Amino acid sequence: MTTPAKLRMIVMNGQKILQTQNNNEWETIGTIKKVDEGIKPGVYNIYLAKTPSDKNQYEGQIIHIDKENAIFYQQVKKDFIVHQLKATYGKPVAGKDVAIQYDGEKSTLTLIDALKNKRTLKI
Repeated sequence: MTTPAKLRMIVMNGQKILQTQNNNEWETIGTIKKVDEGIKPGVYNIYLAKTPSDKNQYEGQIIHIDKENAIFYQQVKKDFIVHQLKATYGKPVAGKDVAIQYDGEKSTLTLIDALKNKRTLKI
């Protein structure tokens, strides 16, 4: 199976649905599955995902792993980045915050402490 031209993930009520667009209508593909812990409810338009560039580091949450196509999607701020599973050293886990550092075609995945990135307000 190849990646559809338009793919989105909808998360609500603890479930996730993958949909593809055919003839201007969204159709559910696959089965409705339990969402991974840490992924917030919403509509994720992962068809807008960009390919990573060399020598960059991407920090954000992994939102979807597509084992069939050997890719995974990471949300970096408001953008989505699509990474190759085979080119990544480290095991991606959906719902986890990670930093992915590129060096040529290969990348290294490291977990980020989520508490470190939280803002605090002192009163």
